[in-house]
Amino acid sequence: MRIDFHCHLFQLINTRSSLEAGGTIFKEYGFYERMVNKFQKVQSIETTNIMEKTVFHVNNANIDKVVLLPVNMKENQEVKKWVEYAPEVFIPFYNAPEKANSSIDVKNKIKKAIVEEGYKGFKVMLTFREKKLNDQLIHPVLEAAQKYKLPIVMHCGYPPPGTRKNVLTYSNPISIDEFASSYPRSTLIITHMGYPFTDIAIALAAQYPNVYLDLSNLAYMMPVRLRELLIRAKEMIGVHKILFGSDGNSPEMIEIAVDYFNNVVFLRKEEIEKIMGLNAVKLLKL
Repeated sequence: MRIDFHCHLFQLINTRSSLEAGGTIFKEYGFYERMVNKFQKVQSIETTNIMEKTVFHVNNANIDKVVLLPVNMKENQEVKKWVEYAPEVFIPFYNAPEKANSSIDVKNKIKKAIVEEGYKGFKVMLTFREKKLNDQLIHPVLEAAQKYKLPIVMHCGYPPPGTRKNVLTYSNPISIDEFASSYPRSTLIITHMGYPFTDIAIALAAQYPNVYLDLSNLAYMMPVRLRELLIRAKEMIGVHKILFGSDGNSPEMIEIAVDYFNNVVFLRKEEIEKIMGLNAVKLLKL
């Protein structure tokens, strides 16, 4: 089984035109020129339904299941619609309240999301709210993750190019060191291998049994560097704590990210299959 552990809700139908528009900002950027070239090789479909388009590219990429990560509480509700559309494909995660609000019973809200509404894990975006990952707002999520033994995907490292927030200031995964051992039955997933704090991320995964790394967006943002990072991570922690994630801004990018691993020659086939899904199967208890 192959699983994309890091996918957001796509918004735009005409993704090719939006990519071309990005040239006004990213012209001559290496990642942008590479993406334009790769997009030309991906065949899509004409549809007004973004969920249909996403499933089309998921199937083309030979991905069996996709973890959907909402970036705010509003998207929690949108995730439900995607799961209703293709329950055999999409796995819903939950973005808990990440702003101090005394009128919200956060613990009960999280409990309802897990017990009654069937969310299978958490997405933490505190670093986009100008908060480090050890902020007190994360503790209700950690407590629930420990109680229900659910994974938490935590944004670490750099944000998408063009993000107009100082996310990197708050995104060093070293903050996880403060609570990783206090919640040993929760699974903490560092996105983007923590890049550019990759050495810290790998060190945390080596120290704590419950800390994992995902490879989201590295396959298309820095494919050459990803080879080096994977070799370094394998040298330290093996491959059983590494998870594939696409993390694109369009459905086509799922295929592009998967294609990278279809052509990897520096890992054994069984190692690739662990990264592409078998590790995720265990975390998601599928």
